[in-house]
Amino acid sequence: MRILTIEVKNLASLPEAHIDFNAPPLKNTGLFAITGETGAGKSTLLDAICLAFYGKTARLKSDSKNKVAFNGDEIKLSDPRHLLRRGTVSGYAQVGFVAQDGEQYTARWQVARARNKVDGRIKEAELVLLDAAADQVLAQKSNAKQKLLQLIGLNFEQFTRAVLLAQHDFAAFLKANADERAQLLECLTATEQFSRVGKTIFEFHKQKSEALVSFKQKLGDIELLSEEALAQKQQFLADLQQQQSQLQSQVKILEQHLGWYTAKTKLEQQLTVLLSSVKEQDAALASRSDEFKRAQQAQLTQHVADNRTQAKQFQASIVRAQSDLSALAAQDFHSEITAQESALKASNEQLSLAQAALKQHEPDIAKVRELDKVCSENTKLCDQFEEQVAQQKRLEQQYSHTLQTLKSQFTAFDAEKTLVDKQLSESPQLVSLCASWPQTYEVLQQYLRAHHDRHALQVEQSALGSQYQAAKQAVMEAQPQCNQVEQHVNSMQAEVNQLQHSLSELDYEKLQFQKSQLNKAQQALEQQRVLSDELLQLQAHLDGLRHQQHSAEAQRKDAEHQDELTRQQLNLTQENLHQVKLRASDNISALRGQLEHGKECMVCGATEHPYRVDHIDSHWQQLIRDFEGQYHSAERARQQTQARYHEVVSNLEQVNGHLQAALQQKAQILNKQQVNQTLLDELPESLRDAKQHAQQLIQIDNNLALYSELSKSQQHKWQLLQQNQQQLQQLRSALQQYQQQLQSIEQSQATLTQRSNELAQTCEKLTLRISEVYGNETWLSQLTHSADTAVQNLCEQVNNVIALQDKRAQIVKDIEQCLPQQSTTQALLDKALQQLSSFNAQLSQYQQLRDQAQTQRGALLALETTPEQWNQQLHQGVSLAQQQLQTHKDELTRLNKVRDEQALRQAHLIQQIKEYEANLADNHTRFTDWLAQTQQQYPTLTEALVDELLAWQPELWMPLIEQAKLLEQQRDNAKSQLAHVKQNLAEHTENGKPEHAQSEIATALDTLNAQYNQLQTEMVTVSVVLQTHQNNMQKLQSQQGELVQMQADYEHWHLLNRLLGDATGKTMRNLAQTQTLKILLHYANHHLMSLSRRYRLTVIGQSLEIAIIDRDMADEQRSVNTLSGGESFLVSLALALGLASLSSNQVKINSLFIDEGFGTLDPETLSVALDALDALQSQGRKVGVISHVAQMTERVATQIRIKKQSGGYSTVTTKES
Repeated sequence: MRILTIEVKNLASLPEAHIDFNAPPLKNTGLFAITGETGAGKSTLLDAICLAFYGKTARLKSDSKNKVAFNGDEIKLSDPRHLLRRGTVSGYAQVGFVAQDGEQYTARWQVARARNKVDGRIKEAELVLLDAAADQVLAQKSNAKQKLLQLIGLNFEQFTRAVLLAQHDFAAFLKANADERAQLLECLTATEQFSRVGKTIFEFHKQKSEALVSFKQKLGDIELLSEEALAQKQQFLADLQQQQSQLQSQVKILEQHLGWYTAKTKLEQQLTVLLSSVKEQDAALASRSDEFKRAQQAQLTQHVADNRTQAKQFQASIVRAQSDLSALAAQDFHSEITAQESALKASNEQLSLAQAALKQHEPDIAKVRELDKVCSENTKLCDQFEEQVAQQKRLEQQYSHTLQTLKSQFTAFDAEKTLVDKQLSESPQLVSLCASWPQTYEVLQQYLRAHHDRHALQVEQSALGSQYQAAKQAVMEAQPQCNQVEQHVNSMQAEVNQLQHSLSELDYEKLQFQKSQLNKAQQALEQQRVLSDELLQLQAHLDGLRHQQHSAEAQRKDAEHQDELTRQQLNLTQENLHQVKLRASDNISALRGQLEHGKECMVCGATEHPYRVDHIDSHWQQLIRDFEGQYHSAERARQQTQARYHEVVSNLEQVNGHLQAALQQKAQILNKQQVNQTLLDELPESLRDAKQHAQQLIQIDNNLALYSELSKSQQHKWQLLQQNQQQLQQLRSALQQYQQQLQSIEQSQATLTQRSNELAQTCEKLTLRISEVYGNETWLSQLTHSADTAVQNLCEQVNNVIALQDKRAQIVKDIEQCLPQQSTTQALLDKALQQLSSFNAQLSQYQQLRDQAQTQRGALLALETTPEQWNQQLHQGVSLAQQQLQTHKDELTRLNKVRDEQALRQAHLIQQIKEYEANLADNHTRFTDWLAQTQQQYPTLTEALVDELLAWQPELWMPLIEQAKLLEQQRDNAKSQLAHVKQNLAEHTENGKPEHAQSEIATALDTLNAQYNQLQTEMVTVSVVLQTHQNNMQKLQSQQGELVQMQADYEHWHLLNRLLGDATGKTMRNLAQTQTLKILLHYANHHLMSLSRRYRLTVIGQSLEIAIIDRDMADEQRSVNTLSGGESFLVSLALALGLASLSSNQVKINSLFIDEGFGTLDPETLSVALDALDALQSQGRKVGVISHVAQMTERVATQIRIKKQSGGYSTVTTKES
């Protein structure tokens, strides 16, 4: 990634800046300096790069919560919109660059205020990505951010570490202790996640420990039966099940005997019900025989209903036809026809008169039309000339007013010119100065700068005297302290080297590996023992489950048998109840109610009816209630047996499931034992003996403890050594700084004296040049004593004279424009008056012609009537006469037609009357024949009775027909059922009669049922106890696996916590940063090799301590605190470049910026730093150095200079010295 251009507008102190790295002199150099005073805006250029790429800056990321007022807006302190210059409405930062794909792009960050006003609300910032070649927008806002990340290959943190080098942070990094170094390295590499991992491990270990303790307490609350108590309960349950089977067999026999009596009672009840039903049906038919007979006659008369309806229709038609015939005979059309013939004659005469009037006036109408045309044309011409006359009058007034205005303006301009000439004649020297004012103003500005610089040098010279005395005293005090500390550092270095030799004899990684192998062996042996115990417990559990399976299977078979018995009993009671309800239904009772004493039953034909409804209704209701009670008892028994069957089946399925789970668990344990044994076989022979583990572990722990103690002692000695080396370095640096300060002050004093003399000579030369142009003695005297005031006054006077000269030139220009306008306006006014006279003459001529034509027309036709209206009136008269004539013709034709139609209709009505009378006679003949035939079956039927029956509505007699049929059908069904029941009762009485009476059997059955219920209760109690024991066993077994898993999880997290975890994440952070430090030093040594081949960085042991290896001193290892200032800068720069390489990874970075560290370097160290930068640019990178150090700016030829200006802004220029 390479930066091509940087463009800034209205950001911080930079109103506008453009830097092109593809244009000379930046194109031809690899090292350039960005120089300027403090606060001029050097770092703003780096902010612009970050804004264009990522929309944020490194300097504003520290505070993301607090808000402040910003020109009326409340925005966060970290918001980069703070960089918008006050008093501006918009700003942007734009960077052109070459991306990782080799193409050129432009990234732009821009912000603006609403309505383009200074007091407008500040808008949200926008990020835009453009194709530099096509000048086309590729992405905006969030899409632009994602696209830029892909093109650059670095996120914001990586970019700020890879492009903006942090060598100042690494200077502090070198001097820090182990913890501080880990924290700095974590911050520099953005690897805070390792601290979070350490904290997370600690929290998880704490949670697992608390959960394990709680779970063990929970397991202690579960209770189990002893083996003796369990065996007693199981034997007791088996005895109860055997007794239950015997009772079930006895109950079944008694229920069969009791069922015989129940069936006999049911058949007798059915017989009684059916006898009563047959009697009731016969009585119902006899009581309504007359009503049913009349309904049958009404049904029979429906055959002649159409005949009677047709007869009435024929009679009505004859009456209507005779009435219409009488009405037609009363109408007369002769008088109406005579009146219409007279009106037709009068209409013919009126039409002839109207046609003659139209023909007579046609020439006059044509003459009037011609005169109207002449009047219209002359009137149009008159209107046109009247408009032109009015327009010319307006022009004449306009030109007159314009001419008067121009004359007034000319007089005013002339007077103002005279006044300005008088004012200019009063200041001839200033008028002469204005001709060369730009050159003179530049000379004045140079004089002011030289004057100000000379005054500043005088102040600085007085301050340097006191600084020189203080620095000289400090050098005399620092030299003895430096010698004393150096002797102490040499003695401590020898102790550290001795400890390092002792540690190298102990192989820490080998000891850790041996301890890990030993722990694995112990865990494997312990796991093998636990698995063996679990297998023994599981085998006992399997035996118990198989016993429960056999018991549950026996219970299932018994429950299935009981379920079948209750199903048969339920079906029998349901069928008995259905038969009783059928015999006692409402329809059967109705049939019995129709039975009459001495009359035959319609079902059985008997004349004796002993079972009428009033005798047996209460008996049937009691019988139904008894059968319903038996059905409900059987239904409840069926539900109980089904529930017991489902419960037994569910218990069997549960036992089978537990048995299957136990078998799977057994297979898993065997598999674990095999895996564990394989692991034991892979271990060395010396680790398979558990008796030697303790002694081996003690030996390894002793060696580790010794290593740890030596390592801590070394680190402690090393820290003390570093502290002393740091103190020595500080003393040396202070001594060197004081010496350099003395030299710098002496050099500065000489430079200031020389510079002051040069400025005095410059002021004299500039004063001479000014006096040659403006020789006012008073003003020259003021310039010597008060230069700023004199220059300001002269500027104001010159500006006033220049304003007067500009004003006079504008007046002369206005006078020159005014004279031609007067001549032109006068000519236009004369032309307008001439045209006005011509238009008035033509208007009078056309008005006269129009008046003559109007007079001639008035003689033929009134002026208010048009010829079209006259012509229309004549034609309307002809049309009206024609319409009246046609109307009379049409009416006469209609009357003749109506008279003819009347004659035809009279003939047609006479014919219809004859046909209706013939049909009526035929209809009467057919009715007479039917009535004679029907009277043979019903002698009392007459024509009047037929009409009466036809008037009876069908919805009244049809229900009677249906009721008669239904009663007959019910009676027949009851007789058939009665015979069937008598036969069943006789067969049941002859077969299978029990030896004991019904009451004795019922008493014995109740006794057995009570014994069975008591036995069932005892079985449920014992089963609950056994099931509870079984559930607790399963719960313990299932939770035992969970306990093992929890124990394994705890041991896993315990090991991780012991190695990596703590409450602050320090352990994991230091361990991870140790590896990061090694990687970083690898990159840093690569860069340090190109900067200085003398030194190489290394890590001391497994710690975060850094040492420097001096190749020129036979690879001597010494503390980084012994490095000089220039050497520290080289190491810090190498570390910063290493971090850049680590952050950029595979991304090639060709542009680097260094914004720190040069202001505190002495001349010698600064020279070393510049040599390093020269070496850095030789690698093909473009390096920008931000500094205001004079020696830095002298050594770097190409510079981007940022200069402060009055008004709070800075300008940016690119120069090559």
